[in-house]
Amino acid sequence: MKRLIAILSGFAVVLTVSMAFAASPSELQRMSTFISNFTETGLYNFDDVDDLPNSELIRFGIWHNYVNNYKTRIKHCQQNCDYGSLIVDGKHVAESVRKYFNRGIRHDSIRQGRDFLYYDGQYYHFEGADGESLQAVVTDARNRGGLVVMRGYTYYADHEDERGANFTATAKPYKYNGKNTWSIVSLNIEE
Repeated sequence: MKRLIAILSGFAVVLTVSMAFAASPSELQRMSTFISNFTETGLYNFDDVDDLPNSELIRFGIWHNYVNNYKTRIKHCQQNCDYGSLIVDGKHVAESVRKYFNRGIRHDSIRQGRDFLYYDGQYYHFEGADGESLQAVVTDARNRGGLVVMRGYTYYADHEDERGANFTATAKPYKYNGKNTWSIVSLNIEE
């Protein structure tokens, strides 16, 4: 009987340790918002954040601010507007990259398809573009070896009832401005 209790106690400890890493519903919601920051800017399908070029980080920082901080950080260009009617301060671009990637950037002008994201030494000049926003829902998250593995699905904001492709992401927990958050490591959508 003592052996059975010891085995059951051991099983309970293992079960408790495994369950302790499962995310709560509110944590899953925070993770969904975190992953949506990447999907809505079109930055996904990368296996290691360290392999992303500086230009992709800049592009993310500009479009993240355009989508999420339009009223507070995006301004209309008043002079030297040959490269677009909108501007965002380079410090906001760098701040967004630091927040979501825990990395710095080297400010530079970059070509994005037919568009040019021009850096004048303080501001990035660009032309705005709106489209359907790809959102993410994290349905499961587990801590594995110091990384959080998040799984879920995508959907377009205008069609919330239509479930899209599944994704898997990994992120490292860290503190940004004194708050617990994550820095992305990988994000892949199964298309």
